[in-house]
Amino acid sequence: MNKILLTTLALYASVATAQNAVVSVKEKDTNSKDEAVASYYLPKSVFEIEVEATNKKFKAGPYASDAKRFFGTYAENQDHNSWEIKNIRIKKRTEPDPSHHYKVYAPYGSTASLISLTDNEILRGVNLALGFDKQSNKKEEENTINIQGKKKKHHKNKGHQIDNSEFKTNFKYKENDSIPEKGNAQFAYDLINNLRMTKADLLQQNGDDVKDVNAFIENIDKEEKELYDLFYGKYCMENAHMTFTFSPDREGANQEICKFSARNGFEEVSESISISIKKKNTSSKVSNSTGKSGYIYRIPAMAEIEIKQGKNTLWKGTMEIPQLGNTESLPAGFFDKNDLKALFDKETGALLQISK
Repeated sequence: MNKILLTTLALYASVATAQNAVVSVKEKDTNSKDEAVASYYLPKSVFEIEVEATNKKFKAGPYASDAKRFFGTYAENQDHNSWEIKNIRIKKRTEPDPSHHYKVYAPYGSTASLISLTDNEILRGVNLALGFDKQSNKKEEENTINIQGKKKKHHKNKGHQIDNSEFKTNFKYKENDSIPEKGNAQFAYDLINNLRMTKADLLQQNGDDVKDVNAFIENIDKEEKELYDLFYGKYCMENAHMTFTFSPDREGANQEICKFSARNGFEEVSESISISIKKKNTSSKVSNSTGKSGYIYRIPAMAEIEIKQGKNTLWKGTMEIPQLGNTESLPAGFFDKNDLKALFDKETGALLQISK
């Protein structure tokens, strides 16, 4: 809160009376026999953490055991998968904070009872003109980072999306029965050699006019590659997107977001991806000498955020988190003067403006 705003609050506090009060819904206002005229929530931030990973699948060739005999090098003969995190994206959304729900006591028709709320009952302002908020929509904060190489409490899995829903594990020449069942490895090897000789003849005969047979040569290369895969296997890359919801309600290190490993991907047996939150500063409360609170609002905190897996940092940045800050209140009789108005930030709960 800036000095000008604090000075304004101090000037208007002198006119406070005991007519109005704002109390938590969990408490009873012993000084008032009236019913509350309204209620409101303070906002809280919720993170939607999207983890994008790549699944690299390997399918061993059906003739892997013959690769050494025909090509002089051994081939992998076991299928396997490997996973790698490629991207972390954090989005913030605003929700009502159930731990900060307040009742407003004020005479009906008074300025203090003219409360403006968002659709989900978050405090927006007091004594504001109708339609004030049409042009004040604030864009949701989003932070993205790309990385190279390498109790679900606090989160919800919002879906697992694979770009390629099915990995074709069969091989072309096995699918269309082009290769005889008996002596098939030898037959595949002979086809590769025939294709290579055909390509060499085409290149030699055409000389400078190679571009005239480019399409034919490309088809030969494709056929050779598919035959070669029968010995040395093939890879398929798939992208997986998982979104986890996390509520940053406290400071702390290594709060679990999800499970992930290079071998198993997003599975329970994998290593945790965790988030650490540390406030950069702590604002002190201003004392309320009246003993009775007016409208309660937030002084949001800035926090350093780090997402890690083991010792590997995946994402690091700074964000404003309302619920990690403190609350403050206007004097109880602050709106006894009919021309006073207050505007609050619907995403952080901070007091933005006091005006007449």
